[in-house]
Amino acid sequence: MNWDNVKLILKRELRDQARDRRTLFSVVGLPVLLYPLMGLMVLQVMQFRQTHPSRLQVIGLAELPNSPELFVPVEAAKEEGEATKETRFEFSPSLLTDAGVTSKFEIEATKASIDSQVVEKTAKETLQSEGFDAIIYFPPGFKERMESFQDEMANGSGDSESEFPSPQLITNSSEERSTLANNRLRQILHAWREKVIQKNLEANHVPTVITDPFSIGTLDLSEKPLDQSSYMWAKIFPFIVVIWALTGAFYPAIDLCAGEKERGTLETLLSSPALRSEIVAGKLLAIMTFSIATSVLNLLSMGFTASFVMGQFGEGAMAGRMNFGPPPIWSLGWLFLALIPMAALFSALALAIATMARSSKEGQYYLLPLLMLNLPLVVLPVLPDTQLTFGTSLIPVSGMSFLLKALMEGDYRTAALYTLPVLGVTAFCIWVAIRWAIDQFNNESVLFRESERFSLQAWLKKVWRDRQTTPTAAGAFVMGIVLLALPHMLGRYIAPEAGPDGKLGTPQLIQYMLTLQVGLILLPVLVAAAIFTRSIAKTFLLRMPDRQMTVGMLVAPVLAICLHPFALYLRGIIQNTIPMSQDLQDRLQNTLGGIEGMPILVIFTMFAILPAICEEFACRGFILSGMRHIGHKWAAISISAIFFGLLHGILQQSIPATIFGLMIGFVAVQTRSILPAILFHATHNSLVFAQGMIVNETLNDFWPLKFLVANVTDTPGDAEYQPILVGICALGAFLIVGLLARMPAELSVEERRQAALDHQGSFHNPVSKSKDTSPTV
Repeated sequence: MNWDNVKLILKRELRDQARDRRTLFSVVGLPVLLYPLMGLMVLQVMQFRQTHPSRLQVIGLAELPNSPELFVPVEAAKEEGEATKETRFEFSPSLLTDAGVTSKFEIEATKASIDSQVVEKTAKETLQSEGFDAIIYFPPGFKERMESFQDEMANGSGDSESEFPSPQLITNSSEERSTLANNRLRQILHAWREKVIQKNLEANHVPTVITDPFSIGTLDLSEKPLDQSSYMWAKIFPFIVVIWALTGAFYPAIDLCAGEKERGTLETLLSSPALRSEIVAGKLLAIMTFSIATSVLNLLSMGFTASFVMGQFGEGAMAGRMNFGPPPIWSLGWLFLALIPMAALFSALALAIATMARSSKEGQYYLLPLLMLNLPLVVLPVLPDTQLTFGTSLIPVSGMSFLLKALMEGDYRTAALYTLPVLGVTAFCIWVAIRWAIDQFNNESVLFRESERFSLQAWLKKVWRDRQTTPTAAGAFVMGIVLLALPHMLGRYIAPEAGPDGKLGTPQLIQYMLTLQVGLILLPVLVAAAIFTRSIAKTFLLRMPDRQMTVGMLVAPVLAICLHPFALYLRGIIQNTIPMSQDLQDRLQNTLGGIEGMPILVIFTMFAILPAICEEFACRGFILSGMRHIGHKWAAISISAIFFGLLHGILQQSIPATIFGLMIGFVAVQTRSILPAILFHATHNSLVFAQGMIVNETLNDFWPLKFLVANVTDTPGDAEYQPILVGICALGAFLIVGLLARMPAELSVEERRQAALDHQGSFHNPVSKSKDTSPTV
């Protein structure tokens, strides 16, 4: 790569973007003006916020005991004149203090009590028609029963099991004001009830310390102005960084790709001596510059505005709880370091997606799906009870947010422990995104496709008329999404009913497996292949046996056997790194409960052979055949493996399934047949179930297993193989993979075309490589 060309393209793109007033406003003007304007609006709007008193009706005021007081009378003047007075009631001030309630109440009290059935019938109408937020009802006889109970306790003849007429708090949970009143009144009534208990204890000469023998002391070791502020910003900053790094990269990418298509300047750039990779590098650096600038300006403006707005609230309760101060200086340093890889990742993604767009208008439609796909990854670090672990460090985007959060909170030990996994995953994602962007620029059918009006009827005719031998890459991707969505959409309809013990019976389990594998995986791909392809045989890699295919069918089961010990090691690593929750283990145990009554042959047919056939037809058949149209064998294998892993649904199963899916796809491509892939898959599943059956009792009944198994317990799945056997398996796997790699794999049309383009790239114009020439762009 000629970095002089990259530098020239970078200067060109920065200069063009700097001349665009819309870009400058979105990058510089908008963040500088937006947050201060929002802060001023918040201050103005908060002036209209008022605390409305809760309207309360009390029925049966005369049924309250004289002590302790729940309500106190207050004399107030009527509107006609000062001479006439009326008696109103308020909650006891000491009671409000004990309950910690500062809200105001408008209380209308009725001294006489009425029948409880009448209250229940008229309560809803009273709340709606008269505008009350809540009703407190004291039933007839409540005061009398309270006083007699106190007398009985004083004489030592009280019946602790006798029933009291219960007061009722009547509210309407569908009304917000009624819900607020309910929360406030429950605190007050709880405090009043505690005072009643205290009075009864004192009347019987029982120390009140019995009900409250000790208190829990707290010691907060944080430096409150500093640590709490860092904690708040550590929650907010990673979320904002990702959002603004993405949006700051997307709009310049649209202008640099789709915008150039509309202006007709892209052809001039492509005809220059610069390589496509150099063009991508220059554009990528330009997009990264605007992404970083947008994020930094937004973060600074947001931080200072938030500090200013919260400062206007003074030392009030809201400011004290949120504790918003200026962000610590070192947190900004960590933020800028984390911003570079995040900007690189999102810039490469935005560049690749913007290249697909026919126009700027179409490119803007792609922003929302990209944001929605990243939103769960961004929200995960903000959720409570989530932290940086080895498992979370391997999640793209989330891992970097977790690392940034740990650094800003000062947890340097945890951050240092997982820095390498986070950076490794992020670097891999950046590399994949850049390769995708370069491939987009090498694909002229993507660069120069024209805008067209969409018509459903015309599109359907075109799809049927232009069917290819195998599905398209887009069709394969859509089918993968459909296969992932069907079990979730129809899960409630296909889920069998469990027995009284919560486990599935054998017939229900067989029916569920047939419905899931045949109805929701195999049948959709067969129907799609019949409609959208011209050759079902080539779509599913079905052909007559030859020498290459025969060798593949012989070595594929042996390869699965050789890799089986390493599958167990991988499963153990994943279980230790990302433990399965107990609830999920119980659900799996209940789902597989019907397996205990199955014959061995039925078990291996339902859980080894059937999934191997259905899942291979879907992933190594339809999806892999379609993805090979993108022009890269390993890219197609990887995408089909990812869909294969996601089909398993459970993370602890999806990760090893994806890794072994790479090997199965390699076997299918090298042998040019799906049958070796099915044999590999079925053998692997069978060995997993067979190993799960090896316990001490099994070893005693079948003594030859002692030569294979080193350690065994009474727990299924804990058996470990002999080290020498593992070494032999490793050597065998290495030899078989080498044999498969030497087989000539059939290339698809797109793979041949890509190979031709790569071959032409090696004979590129030597002018761009000359040291004496300074090409201009």
